[in-house]
Amino acid sequence: MKTARFDNLILYTICTLIWGSTYLVITFQVDAASPITSVFWRFLLAAPLLFGFCFFKKQNLQYHRREHILFALQGIFMFSVNYMLTYIAETMISSGMVALTFTLLIYYNMFGMRVFFKKPINRSVIVGSLLGGLGIIFIFLNEILHFDTNSKTILGLVIGFFATMSASIGNMVAQKSYQLRIPVLITNTWGMLYGSLFTLLVALIHGDSLAIPLNARFLSALLYLALFGSVIAFGAYLSLAGKIGAEKAAYTSVISPVIAITLSSFFENFVWTPYIITGVVLCFLGNILTLTRRAG
Repeated sequence: MKTARFDNLILYTICTLIWGSTYLVITFQVDAASPITSVFWRFLLAAPLLFGFCFFKKQNLQYHRREHILFALQGIFMFSVNYMLTYIAETMISSGMVALTFTLLIYYNMFGMRVFFKKPINRSVIVGSLLGGLGIIFIFLNEILHFDTNSKTILGLVIGFFATMSASIGNMVAQKSYQLRIPVLITNTWGMLYGSLFTLLVALIHGDSLAIPLNARFLSALLYLALFGSVIAFGAYLSLAGKIGAEKAAYTSVISPVIAITLSSFFENFVWTPYIITGVVLCFLGNILTLTRRAG
């Protein structure tokens, strides 16, 4: 039991640390290439890495059409639509506001697990999520108070909300695959391939150029997002979601912004305020309550 909890803690830590850093890394790309193009290359690079690992581990990659439908749905919602909308939102609103919209993943996932898998909503998860949500509001209080109500900002928030909804749908599909005992490695491998192909189709229909800057800044960000932000982080996150439930695993969406602002204080001269410190404390209290309390 203790070993399982320790393993879950390791997976959780990997997710939060990596995804917290991706908020900063994505900013290296959004101004240099089309958001759709950036997402396409990210997952087109990630998929072969996973296929290579599957061959190395001698994993069975042959599945029936029913399973491939699940792989495709997960790829479209989690590895394509979710990220295309997230990258587009990053061009309209600040990374902090995007992070704020993504904290809704907890509530989307709680609702999805209740509707699709009949899983009771744990009281401690609800309270912990509310604490975390309040903490995020404190962290980004300055941005909220100085919120620009122009149409572009509102549109960016709406896009962020839909990006989170798409991610949650992908979470539900992944949960179904986990229940069918399909390894997370397999679902991610096929899912990222299907996701990249769907993104390519969108790019072609939209008329986006597939060209990307061939400079060290963009390419290093692309490699980091493909290997760490996609292959490793999603492997850890979906393994965690299968073990403890998508509603609890989604709490990474609350802790990741805390990691992001910590990194920002080192690389972007981010200034801590009493409100931000209060928000971080609330996030960690919610985190402890959500992940350590049993159903009540």
